Amino acid sequence: MEALENNDIDRFVNYPFDEPMANQTSLKGDNSMRRKTGYAAAVLGLAMAVAIGTGGCGKKDDKYSYRAAGIEALNQGSYDSAVEAFDQAISSSKGLVGKFDVDVLKYRAEAEYLAGDYSSASDTYDILIKVDGERPEYLNMRSVSRAGAGDLKGAIEDYKQSAELDKDKKAPGRLKALLAAGAAMEKAGTASDAMSLYEEALKDGEQSAELYNRMGLCRIAAEDWTGAAEYFKKGLLEPDSSQVPELLFNQAVAEEHKGEFKTALDLMQQYVSAHGPDEEAEREITFLKTR
Repeated sequence: MEALENNDIDRFVNYPFDEPMANQTSLKGDNSMRRKTGYAAAVLGLAMAVAIGTGGCGKKDDKYSYRAAGIEALNQGSYDSAVEAFDQAISSSKGLVGKFDVDVLKYRAEAEYLAGDYSSASDTYDILIKVDGERPEYLNMRSVSRAGAGDLKGAIEDYKQSAELDKDKKAPGRLKALLAAGAAMEKAGTASDAMSLYEEALKDGEQSAELYNRMGLCRIAAEDWTGAAEYFKKGLLEPDSSQVPELLFNQAVAEEHKGEFKTALDLMQQYVSAHGPDEEAEREITFLKTR
């Protein structure tokens, strides 16, 4: 671990907002992260006023007030305000970077990531790795952040490095990093490499609806419609399948390409029934009714 002064942290941080990378989880289009802003600016302002205006509190009390305001803003979904508060907390903490600062940096990275500011989140994980060691959880989340910022090579490298360090395969963020690295490979045109990554994770006991969805999409890329449909089916059986509504749509498309039009129609109608009207799905339904 390298000792840093708190005022050195700013050298590693810049705040350009990068548009989120489109994460293709469905055959019907791209999904991108939405940025939440707003509510907690008042909470932050109040906490800052208390920290600054209370007589005799000093810097120590200031930094804890700022951190508390940041956590409140983070919990309310006001991520920009949370980042501002966490920056104030760090600025109020003098001397070498210690446990408090590491704690605040973790919160700040989370807020930046949830805001869709992946470049800044990646920068903050850089700092955490520098001051707190190369931990698998930091590498995992930097992998996800790098993927979001468009650094596909960095995302893959971080995931692989984390996998080497994480002998128990239990580090926080592992599945997110796996999916981010795999999606980066798919985006780079190497779906077969992504599939190998997913298959290895499956052997290690990793299971989720989104993992099966990604595997199905890899088989789609290889025009293996039967294999794709099977993976989508497995995804729909996972406990978290409701979090991946694309599974029904994707399976319907796979079945359509297999020539199973009645099955495809039934699945597409289930998709609309479960997730509401969808212009593209309705077009598919109209087409399938003619087959």
